[in-house]
Amino acid sequence: MSAPRIGLITNPLSRALREGRHGLDGATTAGMLRSAPATPEALRFVLGDFAARGVDLLVVQGGDGTLREVLTALPACFERPPAVALLATGKTNLAARVLGTAGPGEEGLVALRRAAEAGTLRRRAVPVLEVARPGRDEAPMRGFLFGAGAFTVAKGMADRRLHRRGIHDGLAVGLALAGTAIRAVARRAHPLRAGFDMALSVDGQPAPPGRRFLLLATPLDRLMLGLWPFWGGEDGALRWLDVKAPPRRLAAAIWAARRNGDGGAIPPWMSAAGYASGRAGRISLRLDTPFVLDGEVFEPGPEGLLLSAPATVTFAAP
Repeated sequence: MSAPRIGLITNPLSRALREGRHGLDGATTAGMLRSAPATPEALRFVLGDFAARGVDLLVVQGGDGTLREVLTALPACFERPPAVALLATGKTNLAARVLGTAGPGEEGLVALRRAAEAGTLRRRAVPVLEVARPGRDEAPMRGFLFGAGAFTVAKGMADRRLHRRGIHDGLAVGLALAGTAIRAVARRAHPLRAGFDMALSVDGQPAPPGRRFLLLATPLDRLMLGLWPFWGGEDGALRWLDVKAPPRRLAAAIWAARRNGDGGAIPPWMSAAGYASGRAGRISLRLDTPFVLDGEVFEPGPEGLLLSAPATVTFAAP
């Protein structure tokens, strides 16, 4: 078996590279197609060129946002998508932590190239979340972690208070989520407890109406910080969590998610307290507030959102 043809996409604006860490020199990337596109249009052009040149292993150096943009552009550029390898240099790097990485810089790329040449790369096909905004002339966005409601508030908190203080990665996510939960629990008059207007349908079945505190969805089989807030269900690539507003027994629910190893049936007390979770193939959602996909905030479309995971992408690591 011949070694794969490697193409490298680098985001020079990712956190570690902006700080002067994990750069790649010419010797490490010799003989490799390499680009650092600055816009989505440039990214699509580069990926189209990579496809024409026969790239079948795409190395992405950046964070979760860089990977989201690459995954979103891939279907229009490659008839047969390449395997993807990650050199994580972002803030949170959820995908790299879950799916595997060679490392962020030169040592990681050297290890990746050696494994590719030896034919020993570990490969894993993973469902990819698609978030479509009906009514907008655009391709669906693709990524791994969707959040709305309090999750969007937590994202804003992390950006304003934690990243600016140099607190990044899983610690920032954990602190932001914990801070949001504490604010909602400690002050019964806090507006966050009132939740957000959302209309939800899971595989064509409308969820009970009412305001929602939090909605999460992912095709991944684990997250970070030892948290797994999903229970129940056997069919469907998407795991989802729906928390009714106002949130009840939130501290106990977070503790349950910390102890939730196998994702079995949701505890009866959580169902009674307004928590619902399961698996699905499609989730329809109408909301008038922003949502988060892989660390970036977006506005919903005029006809809401449609979440699904119709395709897989193969991820490779040494």
